Amino acid sequence: MQIRDGGNVSNVVFSNIKMRTRYYHPSWWGRAEPIYITTCPRYPGSKEGTISDVFFINISSVSENGVFLAGSRHSLLRNLKFKNVDLTYRRWTNYSGGLYDYRPGCQELVKHKTGGMMLEQISGLEIDNVRMRWSRGELKGWDVNPLLFRPSTIDRLSFHDWQSLNVQ
Repeated sequence: MQIRDGGNVSNVVFSNIKMRTRYYHPSWWGRAEPIYITTCPRYPGSKEGTISDVFFINISSVSENGVFLAGSRHSLLRNLKFKNVDLTYRRWTNYSGGLYDYRPGCQELVKHKTGGMMLEQISGLEIDNVRMRWSRGELKGWDVNPLLFRPSTIDRLSFHDWQSLNVQ
């Protein structure tokens, strides 16, 4: 879910979803994120939209990259909830990781470490019964962190029954 040219999205529920996401060549938009929510202006001076009250319930994924949650300075993501979410991180392609994809517009591709969840410009995030499982040995140099906080506004975080586990 992304907003680039104004507009508002609210009161959305994603439930009972199983997925598998993988890397493709960097010319393709997206970097294997199982969940991607972002709002930022496409061009400097563009109108900014809002995303609020989005719920992920009973979600399961096997992915080569982490969840991407990025609002913007003037349009924070608000009131996101993850309940009964199982995220397995594993590498199986030979495409390099280490990039966040803000395209179109905004910051374009940005170098980063792999995070289970990347959080930026958020007000209200509830994590309830979320599991992150990491298969570390499959690609040399894969440096992972359960949570990555980009320098920004992040408030009203709630974690209940959250785990990050190494698996082989």
